[in-house]
Amino acid sequence: MKKIIFSSMVFLLFPVMSHGAGYVLATYGSGGEVEGPSYGIEMGGIFLSPYHPAGGAFSVGLGISVADTDEDPPDRITKTYNDGNEQEVHATFGAEITPAFFGVAGIGYASQDTVQPDGLGGKDSETDSHASWLLGVRYVMEWFNIGVGYHNRRGVMAGLGIAF
Repeated sequence: MKKIIFSSMVFLLFPVMSHGAGYVLATYGSGGEVEGPSYGIEMGGIFLSPYHPAGGAFSVGLGISVADTDEDPPDRITKTYNDGNEQEVHATFGAEITPAFFGVAGIGYASQDTVQPDGLGGKDSETDSHASWLLGVRYVMEWFNIGVGYHNRRGVMAGLGIAF
């Protein structure tokens, strides 16, 4: 927990100390490989922003998301079922294409617990791991941040947040 708090503080304070801007973005996704809704949050910094004397801009962010993939398996053997939600951690990188309009790309790691009924009332459990990626665009102004993109695990993702 201390690492999460420290990382959050770095992502929020470092942009301010470097004459950049910070952002927080809430995301929602639907479709993709998990075929269920997902919710997430991303925090990051926009460096060399319009507030910086050198101009130009790039962004770096760190996010988490959870996809609602929980299934209720029957007691007979039919297939492997998702047991709980899929969790993901990702890093995003962006570059300003035109003023305030960013192209973003990201990579991440997702994990999902699965179960397979053994036919005797018991269940075999495993954890599936997946590499994830995302591509999208964002429009960022002071106090406003909106984006849309595609995530291979989450499908079409939309985000709304603030930049400060």
